[in-house]
Amino acid sequence: MSSRPLSRHRGSLPAMTRKFFSWPLLAFLLSCSNERFDAPIPVIPFQDLTLNLSLPENNSLSTVGGYRDLSLSYPDRGVRGIIVYRKDISTFYAFERNCSYQPNDACATVDVHTSTFFMQDTCCGSTFDWDGNPTGGIAWRPLRQYETFLNGNVLTITDAILNH
Repeated sequence: MSSRPLSRHRGSLPAMTRKFFSWPLLAFLLSCSNERFDAPIPVIPFQDLTLNLSLPENNSLSTVGGYRDLSLSYPDRGVRGIIVYRKDISTFYAFERNCSYQPNDACATVDVHTSTFFMQDTCCGSTFDWDGNPTGGIAWRPLRQYETFLNGNVLTITDAILNH
């Protein structure tokens, strides 16, 4: 048996080891911030979409508060389709159906809730008001909004993004 004395660092790490582990920990803690980060919604250019509001398929847009999900009729517009909402007599909003939270997830798709009072992504549980702002769940960014123009009874939706 050796009569070597026990380490004076009994129960603790040697000074060199503590230094080795403390610098990366400090760097990690300093790199954390309160800013939120998430992948951006992909940008897919599309040709202008025109809707004749006097046609029967657009009857839901004839009243304030009416909406229409265009994803089935125009699947090539937007990333996951577009929801159009009539805000007032002359204002229409066109929202991307791709959820703003983790937009690259396969299920990150916004639909109108059955109550028609708001939009929701059932995948992440986020909800959005009719201005496109998150109202619940984990999404923190608004839905992408596309530019709209109303000329008489013709509504045009462009791929110009109003909120980046």
